[in-house]
Amino acid sequence: MSAFPSNFSNSAAGKIRLLLAEDSQGTRHNLINLLGFEKDIEVVGAVGRGTQAIELARQLYPDVVLMDINMPDMDGLTATSQILQISPIIAVVVMSVQDEESYQRRALQAGAFAFLVKPFSADDLVNTIRAAAGR
Repeated sequence: MSAFPSNFSNSAAGKIRLLLAEDSQGTRHNLINLLGFEKDIEVVGAVGRGTQAIELARQLYPDVVLMDINMPDMDGLTATSQILQISPIIAVVVMSVQDEESYQRRALQAGAFAFLVKPFSADDLVNTIRAAAGR
């Protein structure tokens, strides 16, 4: 019996499946639009709370989670740790406006693949997502 749900698909043959967790609706919208131009990335879910990110990760098993560090109800670092308990093969990229070494260190300690400082370029975002997905 597989540990993955029936809707899990191996992205090696298809698109990188990305879950976006960002509390700002405007930023979520902009990131979804930006990533829509990338033929190899599919945003499979977008949420504004850490607890929602955990639940969708459990349901969707994305390849990559793009996680804001500051969100209501649960911060992105706690959510990252819990998502990686669900599946350690999910790659989490943490993003924050805080450009402090302590935030980066805490993100990596939580298991994040990478840390992006907002604002970041479209190229930095896409290249980091692809690297996280092993592409």
